[in-house]
Amino acid sequence: MKLLRLTAIIVVALAVAITLTAPGFVGAKVAEVWQQQLARLRGGEMAGYERGWFGASARTRVASGDGTTELLSQIQHGPLLFTAGGPRIGVAYSRTRLSTEHLAKPLRTQLEQFYGRLEHSPVVLESLVGVDNRVRNTVRLEPFTRSDRGGELTFGGAELVLDTDYSGAVIQGFLKVGQLRRERGGREELVTDTVTGDIRLVPRQGDTELSLYLPRLRAETESGPLELRDLVLQVDGQLSPGGNLQLSSELSLPQVQSATPVTSVLHRLKLADVSMADLGHYISALALTPAGRRDWQQILVRPLKLQQQLVVESVNGPILMDLDADWAGFAAGNRRSAASAADQWLAPLVGSVTFSASEKALLQSPLVAQAMLLRRYGLLLTSGDELQMLVQVNRGKLMVNGQQLPPEALLAALLGRPG
Repeated sequence: MKLLRLTAIIVVALAVAITLTAPGFVGAKVAEVWQQQLARLRGGEMAGYERGWFGASARTRVASGDGTTELLSQIQHGPLLFTAGGPRIGVAYSRTRLSTEHLAKPLRTQLEQFYGRLEHSPVVLESLVGVDNRVRNTVRLEPFTRSDRGGELTFGGAELVLDTDYSGAVIQGFLKVGQLRRERGGREELVTDTVTGDIRLVPRQGDTELSLYLPRLRAETESGPLELRDLVLQVDGQLSPGGNLQLSSELSLPQVQSATPVTSVLHRLKLADVSMADLGHYISALALTPAGRRDWQQILVRPLKLQQQLVVESVNGPILMDLDADWAGFAAGNRRSAASAADQWLAPLVGSVTFSASEKALLQSPLVAQAMLLRRYGLLLTSGDELQMLVQVNRGKLMVNGQQLPPEALLAALLGRPG
């Protein structure tokens, strides 16, 4: 018994000694790793780093075209860490928040639009460095409820968890986005269930795998109630031998309930060979500019190759469209106004569109006016109970169903203007 008691005392004393002395050695390594990670952050600059025995505090400035934002980090040195999820054994643990006193103006405006006056940071990054050479980064976005003249908007918060090692060679994790609800005058206009997703990245190879699942979305639209169930988005990407990105996505809406006859939708998109610069340009232009304010001649200055497939099932039959486009981009300084010539949009383009639809489905859809004109002009051909059209473009030359056609004629039919 005395031996066991003495052994226990020795073990406890050893553990206490390690806990008290290890932070002094770990702290130096943590500071080194922190500097290495900061070097990977574009626009990041160390504004201050104060190291103590059991932890450290750091201030980081991140500069962008819209201004400078400061990040405040509290860092604990292992081996005993007190995390948001409870005590853990590890090398280091940090919590990073936005500094509410030093935010880029556009970022502050966006956050205060939903959270009101910022008393604290609604965004938190937690990083846990384990003794097993693993790093877990968790980003949390707080929930909010916003009320204004347009009604009440409630968001359940979001969480992104990414696991990797020190090198960051492979990153994998999951995403959870809480319920979103919009009410106006006591009437529910929009509600989504919790979105879940899985992520896997191999940065050096450019491999990307992303899958998202939304059980239900319900909304009130101008044409009546809309409900989508079991929505799935799958995105896959990898680097081509030339260093460009090959990206494909599939959006599946297997259950659609609405005032229209549509019962399901499937959309596939493939970017066969796109540079990161061109992809970034298009994402930025489309995501950050409202639809009504987009300058398409400015957006389409860069090249883009894409393939797209759309399958719409309805109670009246299917509607299918396949698009294959190789867009060369507008030459800088050589863009004319859209009204100057319809064929200017065809000169940089090589591609084709194949369209087929159940005659009943098309004539009972919102596209009935265009369908009638296209049929009257002989551009939409009848094959059994289907209506079909093949459009081909080759650097300004337009062919419809094998016959050359002036671009203005097709444009007039598509816009519902009889010639």
